Amino acid sequence: MKYLKYIFIFLFFSQVSCEKNKKYANPYLQDVSFSRSINMDLPEYASLKFANNSVLIQNIGLKGVIVFNTGSSFVAFEASDPNHYPSGCSSMVPNQFTCKCDCEGNEYSLYDGQQISGTGQYTMKPYHVSQSGNILHISN
Repeated sequence: MKYLKYIFIFLFFSQVSCEKNKKYANPYLQDVSFSRSINMDLPEYASLKFANNSVLIQNIGLKGVIVFNTGSSFVAFEASDPNHYPSGCSSMVPNQFTCKCDCEGNEYSLYDGQQISGTGQYTMKPYHVSQSGNILHISN
């Protein structure tokens, strides 16, 4: 009986720990491995030092990566609209607190990647961001 209690506790915590590591599953956007460090002291990234500013970084991810300063942390999202296959018009460009796809007009919040308007069921694809001083490390 004593061992049953420990087995139950082990199974519970292993299940809870798996919940935190769920992958972003989207049939439209494939996983692309990358790692990029950006220095916010450089002019092209300096706006990220201030809350509610964003930068589009080309040539990483599928259609680029949008990095946003929420005021309390940094978030990064794939710049391709998550609700259709990447195409010529699926690249999104940040506009203050949101970004919009020119294909169908889908609009998303840069705070959390949630869809604000348009059609579809997927949120923006998030990427990992860590900070070390004025250097941001973005990866998938």
